[in-house]
Amino acid sequence: MRKFIFIISAFSFLLAVSCSNDDQTADAEAEIELPEEGIEITGAWARPGRQNGVTAVYMNVANGSAETDTLVSLSSPVSGLVELHETYERENDMMGMREVEEPIFPGKSAVVMRPGGLHIMLMQLQQELNEGDSLELTVEFSLNGSKTLTVPVQSPN
Repeated sequence: MRKFIFIISAFSFLLAVSCSNDDQTADAEAEIELPEEGIEITGAWARPGRQNGVTAVYMNVANGSAETDTLVSLSSPVSGLVELHETYERENDMMGMREVEEPIFPGKSAVVMRPGGLHIMLMQLQQELNEGDSLELTVEFSLNGSKTLTVPVQSPN
């Protein structure tokens, strides 16, 4: 029964994310200032979520280094499973979500994570996340090491 509830929750979340229409475009990447060196994460936020359910985290990742960096791991004490996902178009104009197999962040560029695109999935939530709460998220890169963020929980604008 728990597995069924998790599947229904994940499917409901997928529909909500797939139907989101965010006005951000490729211009958003151009507006993000690159750091002189290393990786800088800005604009992080998470959607509200129910205990045992799923939610998503969005952010901007700017890589000022000349070298491409690779995401090694993601973790959060509020989640049993954390993965980098992308939204993609399936058959018959249906949208789907899948884990990113090669999570790379090219040098001298910015990656914008947003609804309907690249995002971090928090699954098997250990607690309810309400608007106004915050969560801790650790992002580890192969070259730039670990960064622990405090991510505010808010409803999409």
